[in-house]
Formats: sequence, C-alpha cells, structure tokens
Amino acid sequence: MNDQVRAHLSAAAICILCACVGARDSADVRLQRSEPAGIALAAAIDEVRSIQLYGANQEDLPILNMQTGHRLTLEFDLLDAQPKALSVYFYHADRSWRRDLDPAEYLNVFYRDDIFDYSMSLATTVGYTHYAYSFPNGNIDFRLSGNYVLRVTEHGQENEILFERPFAVVENMVPVRFALERLLTGRQVLPTVQPLVRFTPPNELRGSAFDYSVCFARDGVIHARCTNRPSLADQPSLLFYLEPEMSFAPQEGDYYLDIRELNTGVQIEYIDRAVLPIAVTLAPDYARFPAGTWQPLLAGQSVIGLYGPDAGITDVQGEYVEVLFRYVPPDDAPLPGGLFMVGSFNGWNLDLGNELRWIAAEGWYEQTVLLKQGQYEYRYTSPDPRVRSKISTRVPATSSLYTALIYFRDTGAATDRLLGFAQVRSN
Repeated sequence: MNDQVRAHLSAAAICILCACVGARDSADVRLQRSEPAGIALAAAIDEVRSIQLYGANQEDLPILNMQTGHRLTLEFDLLDAQPKALSVYFYHADRSWRRDLDPAEYLNVFYRDDIFDYSMSLATTVGYTHYAYSFPNGNIDFRLSGNYVLRVTEHGQENEILFERPFAVVENMVPVRFALERLLTGRQVLPTVQPLVRFTPPNELRGSAFDYSVCFARDGVIHARCTNRPSLADQPSLLFYLEPEMSFAPQEGDYYLDIRELNTGVQIEYIDRAVLPIAVTLAPDYARFPAGTWQPLLAGQSVIGLYGPDAGITDVQGEYVEVLFRYVPPDDAPLPGGLFMVGSFNGWNLDLGNELRWIAAEGWYEQTVLLKQGQYEYRYTSPDPRVRSKISTRVPATSSLYTALIYFRDTGAATDRLLGFAQVRSN
C-alpha cells in the first residue's frame, strides 16, 4: 500500500459512518446474488410473491443495528390463499454463511415466532393475502451479532418451508473510515473501484489482528468479497483493502421498471385489461442503450407501492400484472447460449427453468413475469460466459453503493461477530 493511499485514508474527505444502511457484483457473481458461495437458501414456493426484507425504508438492506432499537420489516404475499398464521425461524451463520449455533446461543427469548399480521387484498383482479412482520420484538431478540437466515414456514412446522432470506445483525462497536480508490488497469476506459477500510479494534478485543476480516459489497448484496489480511503499519488501527484483481470492475447499469401506475407511456407500450391477470407489454430493452440517469438507486431492493393519497393501504390494493419483457440483443441475432432475467423481484436468483424465448420474426427475446405494482431493478444474464461477454455492451452504472462489514472471529462464541458496518456511494 503506497503513501498516497494512506494519505487518502487519513484525509478529511473520508466518510466516517457508524450507522446501518444498505449494500451487486459483476455479471458472473450476480448470478448468485442471494446465494453466494457458502450460503444455501430454500427457494420460495410458487405461491409466495413480492418478498421484501428491509430496514427503515424499503431501499435499505436488511442489516440490524443492535444498539439503535430499530427493527427490520418482512413483507410478502401469498396468492389465492385464505388468511392463516405462519411461523418464522432464525438461524445464525458464520462469515461464510455456514449455519453454526444452537438457538439458545444467539436468541434471548424464543427460537421461533408466529406471523399473525395479515390482510386480504381489496378489490384486486388477482386475490392475495399480504403478510407483515417486524423484529426484534417481545418474542425475538438477538444476543449475538453476525449473519442470519430467516425462514418462513407453515404454522409450527419448521420443515414446511415457504422461503428463506438472509440478513445481518451488527454491534456497531467500531467507527469505520471507508474510502474508495479508482484504478485504471489494462485497456479499461472506466476505473476499477478498490475499497479501503480503516478502524481501531476496541480495547477488549485487541487480540490477534488476524482474528478480524472485512467483506466488501456493491449495490445490494450482504455476502461480499472478503479479506483477512490487514496492513499492520499503523497499529493499533488496522487497514483492510482488496487487491486490484479482487476489486470491483466497472459494472453495467441495471434496467429499472416502474409500474406503480398502469398507464401507457415511455416504459409501458400496451395494457390489456380484458384478461386476468392484467397484461402489460413493456417497450423493448436494447442491449446497447445506456442506463437512464433519471432512475433511482434502489440498491437491489424492490420498492412496492402505488402513487396517490392511499399510501397507507397500498399493501393490499396493488394489482398483480403479467409483465411482458422484451430484450433486443446486440446485432439483433440469437445468442450462443441461454438468456435469463434476474432482478429484485426474484431475489437475484438465476432460475434455469425460466429461460427467455427467442422470437425470430421480431428479433428479440421474451419473458413474462407476474409482478405487483411497484419499482424494480433487473438485468439480463446467463450461466454461459459466451453470452455474458456478448451482451456486456451496456454503459456501466455511474453511481453505486459500496458496503464494508467488519467481522471478528470470537473463539469464545465459536463464530464470527459483526462489529461494524459502513456504506459510501460512488459518483
């Protein structure tokens, strides 16, 4: 690490963040957005839709600060289902997302809770039951920080799984100085972003510096690129950074969808209200068109809701519509392998059973997705590297959110605690 970088870290421009807010990787990593290496999540059953897990705002990542008294909120819908109670279970995991402890070691009260807060949809063409649940609460309280997995099941039946989602609990014990360096390598037009973090371990945890590790993430992931090799030049403070080859290369801008209002316009070409569900045809997405600079930065989260004065009850008023996506690839020609969509609406999971269809007569790919009215981010991708290389012509995003998570390997607890968290936005 050169002197210029060290000077940059100590400059006044460094953002010192002590609050929990929220955190996408290059195309090959994004295929595993909710299930990166080491984390295995139960997929949602078909009846479950519009899963959200967030902090104070829907755009916030699900990272809970133990010291603030804030809570996380879980919302989701069950299609064509009569209201019923469900259960929620919590599992602790180490830094690599391996589930590792018994509930009594990380929970204070009960090891499961029941979800009784549900409402039927109001005058919608597709009926559904909306569920909401917030925690910690009188039944669920966390005694240990770290990575967690939340599981929703049939009432009282732990193995009758509806879906799972990851989140994190942070102690916020260490103020974190977080900076971004920009590196130009090879023939890159835009720089690679190298994240750097400096912090001083608390007095009671100043054991080996190698008990600490830092994970970095971009735009909407909790699991991230990690390093356990600190610079020891300025002890007791520790400096962690990613090597250039592990840092964040320029990333294509995601596509953005706003269907809060079901009116034709720039995004929506046609609406068929004579069918159930209502059918919405979007304007085609072109591989070579840049991302819109006007779109909000959702950090990989879905923001579900409507415009208008009824914001307080839109959870049960939003319509489910069949959205037809169309994608025009480079050269208007079929790709050498399968093409798929991932987005905030499916947890950024690559579903190999939902390959887009090539429509030769039109020169584009098509796929329909059942979505609730709201705002979403998505992208086109493939497990085939030839396809990813072919479609990587979209202009890179100009702004991203970067996140740093500070882990401590606690031998007494036999797991990794999450001591600090910080976020900074690049422009």
